[in-house]
Amino acid sequence: MRALLCGILSCFLWFAPTQTLGSQAAPPAVDSTRRSEEQGAQQTTLRAFFDCSERGCDRDFLVTEMVWVNWMRDRLDADFHVLVTSLTTGSGGREYVVVSIGQRGFAGQTDTLRFTTQPNDADDTIRRALLRTIGQLLLPHAARGALGSRLSISYTPPAGETVRPNVAARDRWNFWTYSTSVNGFFDGESRQSFRELWTDLSANRTTERWKVRLGLDASYNESKFTLDSGETFTAIRRNSGGSAMAVRSVSDHWSLGGRASASRSDFSNTDLVAQLSAAAEWNYFPYKDFARRKLALLYTVGVRDFRYREVTIYDKEQERRPIHTLDATLGARQPWGEANVTLYGSQYLDGLKYYNAGIWGNVEVRLGRGLSFNVDGRLTRVRDQLFLPRGGQTDEEVIARQQALATNYRYFAFFGVRYQFGSIFNSVVNPRFGNISSSSRF
Repeated sequence: MRALLCGILSCFLWFAPTQTLGSQAAPPAVDSTRRSEEQGAQQTTLRAFFDCSERGCDRDFLVTEMVWVNWMRDRLDADFHVLVTSLTTGSGGREYVVVSIGQRGFAGQTDTLRFTTQPNDADDTIRRALLRTIGQLLLPHAARGALGSRLSISYTPPAGETVRPNVAARDRWNFWTYSTSVNGFFDGESRQSFRELWTDLSANRTTERWKVRLGLDASYNESKFTLDSGETFTAIRRNSGGSAMAVRSVSDHWSLGGRASASRSDFSNTDLVAQLSAAAEWNYFPYKDFARRKLALLYTVGVRDFRYREVTIYDKEQERRPIHTLDATLGARQPWGEANVTLYGSQYLDGLKYYNAGIWGNVEVRLGRGLSFNVDGRLTRVRDQLFLPRGGQTDEEVIARQQALATNYRYFAFFGVRYQFGSIFNSVVNPRFGNISSSSRF
């Protein structure tokens, strides 16, 4: 045994680096120096907070690629709050607006850049465009810091021929974009099964002056249940419809347009609901700021025509009614959080007692360091169910929600409070065992 231990000790001493007793304290000194350098880098490196909920906002990718920025967990600890919003373009892509909002020592320094993506761009293309744009915003500020001597700028020339400026591009599609899809799912077990199929077709054209939307859609939903008695209950819901809308830009604050639509629905007891209406919208803020702030009023007035599947509770098989609607929307996306609140209402002009009015909204507020609160809800007063069938429904039909039920109100509510604390630095990405939290196999 002594010989074996001596052999192991000899091998360890052979491979171990040679050092004297006086140098044993050197490694801690090196570690201490490295820690001091890291702490110094954390104090001198630009601090940023990434605030983005749009497509392509891959925070892990940003943290991994942009290592010259310290990405903070809380916005109050950051030098710059990077806020990203987007709006849909006429082609079906997105226009991203990236704003760097200075804080702490950079308070008052705000800058904005925009870029546009195509509808078929991959997520990797979008996240790289975000990476480039955020880098362009933060680089001038980081260059003045301790890492300025280590930063460089590169230029990628365009592929192919150089596009001459001030030459309008010719669009053989005349700004029209088209989209179609067919979707379905199947789910079930021994005593119950579900299947749903739906499809849609759309054609859109968007310019600075005009916005045109055309669409068709249809869906089929079927649910089957085997009861204890051995009988099978089947619930089927079918919906289809089409719509056309045209909007004219009048000014930075006003828009005028109209909409026509037609639809059928088993759930709403209608073989046909056709509507033709004119509309006007006023926005207090310029439309170019719509992604970050809006205060808009939308008013419509028109005629709605009904053809019912079954005789209604008002003994109607068909009817035509004038109707008007009003929507008031207040929205904001700011460093303190996000809020969207809409007051809406509709009313039949030949029967003012038949109306539908309510409020919908979602608010997320950052109350303080690491503390946030969010609430989402809807409350509606329902007094316009002209379509309800005169006959009753079985218990099975009620449970399966095969048709709409008489009601005076509808509501939905969600709320949550979140508090996060600990290290303010959040620039480390470690994807190991990434599936263990979402899988029951472990």
